[in-house]
Amino acid sequence: MKILLIGSPGSGKSTFASEIEQVSDIAILHLDRIWHTTDYSQEAEKWFVSEQEKFMTSHDSWIVDGNYFGSMDTRLKYADTVVLLNISKYKRVYRIIKRSIKRRLSKNSQADMASNFSEKFDREYFDFLKFAWNYDKNFESKEKELGIVNPIIIRNQKDKEKFIDRLLGNSRKKS
Repeated sequence: MKILLIGSPGSGKSTFASEIEQVSDIAILHLDRIWHTTDYSQEAEKWFVSEQEKFMTSHDSWIVDGNYFGSMDTRLKYADTVVLLNISKYKRVYRIIKRSIKRRLSKNSQADMASNFSEKFDREYFDFLKFAWNYDKNFESKEKELGIVNPIIIRNQKDKEKFIDRLLGNSRKKS
């Protein structure tokens, strides 16, 4: 399977990707880990897309964890499944703040993030929280614009377990 794992910041994409990684042999690419090693320039954007394509073409099965709508169309060309983590805005903003505090205390607390990444509790950070809060409205228009059709929606632990069971069932059939 070639899976895009998308959803609001704080929805649990990276955590879910890691859970899948623990029970399967599926390669995972955390987009935050590679994007936040760059200088965020136009050259970095080209490199970012190139790294994604290299990853997706070099693995038979994969999961790419992250949104980055600017390069989503590249990933959609290769993917056969789109999984959308959809949790309440209250929970996701709480998770973002919690992980930010944990990251301040220990850089190693977020394995999916580039080690050189640091965030400040500044205007940009609060804009990010606002983006997460309003993600549902923003995603609807992006979903149509990008042509994302019938994503598998994960709302809770039961949905996660069902998806992993389905994933492992598909993996066993191919073995």
